[in-house]
Amino acid sequence: MPDTRVLLLHGLEHHRPRHHWLWWLAEELRQRRVPVQYPQLPSPDQPDPSAWTEIALTELEMLGGGHTVIAHSLGTVLWCHLAEQLPAHLRPARVALVSPPSVSVLERVAPAWAALDQGQVDATSTVVIGRETDPYRPEPLPTFAARLGARAITIPGPGHLTPEDGLGPYPGALAWALGVEADAWERT
Repeated sequence: MPDTRVLLLHGLEHHRPRHHWLWWLAEELRQRRVPVQYPQLPSPDQPDPSAWTEIALTELEMLGGGHTVIAHSLGTVLWCHLAEQLPAHLRPARVALVSPPSVSVLERVAPAWAALDQGQVDATSTVVIGRETDPYRPEPLPTFAARLGARAITIPGPGHLTPEDGLGPYPGALAWALGVEADAWERT
C-alpha cells in the first residue's frame, strides 16, 4: 500500500455519528494503520466558514502534501473553497467530493456558505460522487461536476449518501481511499 494519509471532511449537522459511513471509514482505515484525520468541525448545526477553513488548514498541515481528501456534503463546499488557494506543499494526491450540495440549496440552509468563492478543482485528481438524484443537489451530477472541472461518478437511485438513505458501511469508499480501485464508489 502506498503512503496513504486521509483527511475526512464532514457536512452540515454532522456530529460524527457512529452509524455514518465516514465514521466507519475512519475506523476501517485506522485498523489498517492508515493515518486518518476525521475532525469534528466546530458548530456543525450553524457552521462558520472561517472556523471550518482554519481547522481544515490545520489538519492539512498535519498530514502534509500528497494525501487523500474525502469530503461529504458541506465538506465539499469547504474543499472547493480551499482548493485553489492551497500552497503546493499541502495539495492532495486525490480528492473525492461526495454528495455536494448546490448553491441554490445552500442559499436556503447555509447562506454564509452560498457566498463562498468556489474555484476550479484539480481535474486530474478530483472525482465527484453522488446519487442520480439528491435533495441537496437539484441539478444532474455530471453538470455539477463539469462546472468544477472534475469527473462525475453517478450512483443509481436517490439520496444524499447518508445513513438516513440506508448507507452505513461504504466498501467502495474504503477501496478508493486505499487506492485499490479507481472507480470503487459504486459499491455502496
